[in-house]
Amino acid sequence: MASFARPPPPATAPAPPPRTANLPPWLIRTAESPALAWSTSAILLGALPLCVKSPAAFPRLIQLPVFAAIFGGSGYMIKVGDPLNGSGTTTAWSLIYLLLNTRKAIVARSPTALAVTGVVAAQAGLYGSYYFGQD
Repeated sequence: MASFARPPPPATAPAPPPRTANLPPWLIRTAESPALAWSTSAILLGALPLCVKSPAAFPRLIQLPVFAAIFGGSGYMIKVGDPLNGSGTTTAWSLIYLLLNTRKAIVARSPTALAVTGVVAAQAGLYGSYYFGQD
């Protein structure tokens, strides 16, 4: 009788080093988690009543839910296993938010508007460091 032995598994090449080898571990953990993007999305939605109350300090009413949806979607991209594209999307849209709304928050000198702008700036810095820090 013939023996049906399994062939040996093919030799595999060693795994390449991670593309984030030069980044600090805390930045990798934070950027590969959707928590910051989803938190920023929630903060923007929470600022909607303030946008109605003092429109001079905040972006236009339509902008906050649109940016919240975009940040929620980029958090979803990170959650399903694509942190590089999720962080790139978050970075790009955070920079667009800052381009459109930073001056308005500074001129109005509203602490809440400045805090929201600061959260978006921190998000842009963190996810941008991850995205552009790839080897």
